[in-house]
Amino acid sequence: MPKYPSYYIRPDGLHETILRINGKRKAFRGKTDKEVWEKVKAFDRAQLQAEIDAETTFSRIAEQWWDEAEPKLEPNSVKNYKPALRRAVEEFGARQVGSITAKEIDAFIRDFAAARARKTVAMQLQVIRQILRWAELQGKTNYNPAQAVRVPRNLPQTRREAPDKDQIAKIKASTNLPFGLFPALIYYTGCRRGEAQALTGADIDRKAMRVHIRRSVYYDHGAKIKEPKTAAGVREVPLLPALDALLPKKLPQGYLFAEPDGSLLTDGDFRKLYKAYCAASGVTVSLHQIRHGYATALFEAGVDPKTAQKLLGHAKLSTTMDIYTHVYGDAIAAAAEKMKKSF
Repeated sequence: MPKYPSYYIRPDGLHETILRINGKRKAFRGKTDKEVWEKVKAFDRAQLQAEIDAETTFSRIAEQWWDEAEPKLEPNSVKNYKPALRRAVEEFGARQVGSITAKEIDAFIRDFAAARARKTVAMQLQVIRQILRWAELQGKTNYNPAQAVRVPRNLPQTRREAPDKDQIAKIKASTNLPFGLFPALIYYTGCRRGEAQALTGADIDRKAMRVHIRRSVYYDHGAKIKEPKTAAGVREVPLLPALDALLPKKLPQGYLFAEPDGSLLTDGDFRKLYKAYCAASGVTVSLHQIRHGYATALFEAGVDPKTAQKLLGHAKLSTTMDIYTHVYGDAIAAAAEKMKKSF
């Protein structure tokens, strides 16, 4: 609140005081000093409320939440969060967080869900929930309306199918092609793409016939190395004879897959190499699908889910079970077709 100002009486009889506010002169006038003072106080309250309102818009709260949340996220998670954050701000940005209702969020989510997969919709709702939860914890709103909102039922779920036998055969038959070792290594070890890129010659233990998975590559203004986000990510898997035969007799000291100068492959170069490989080999599946091929092979070999979890580097057994359940369903369907011909 400004200090009690001094006044003077203008030639027209009005009382006036001039204050400098944010570097600009502003005049307040009235018939009496008291009336002028009341106008000064009213202006000050309105200005204060405007400042409060500016700090409690959804866009401002989202900005503050992101400043705190982003450093804690994995680089790949940041890529998933950013589009959802942008869409949330576009929808609710100018609104006061305390005025946003569960009904409005539900309407937005239902509209957004049209022609989108469940995972994308769930991420969108999760981001809105986190922003409003942060606002609640900071005392900017009394409750989080997004908590009452649910992802609509019966949305399509994206599932990357494991490669079929024809694709597996092409992967095995094309190891002599440029970059052909990379998808083969994924298939024989179950590595994630980033984990395979981070492998060095020292990670291959031919004596114990093990592959040690300790690091992963990610891209953030260039290729970088990171430690696994969970303890499950650090693991060793069998070095299968089929893979051992494909690896160089003399393993490099540096990365197995690298630029000519030995540095990590850039994302652009990696994509070019894999695209050219796919065109030459006839392989049409993604590297993540090839990893699912490893999981399928574990199931078919009778490897129990708990061991498979460790080999795949899953933090939760439920993730492994989701894959195993899907593979089991396919196996049942295939068995049913065979049984139709036998009975």
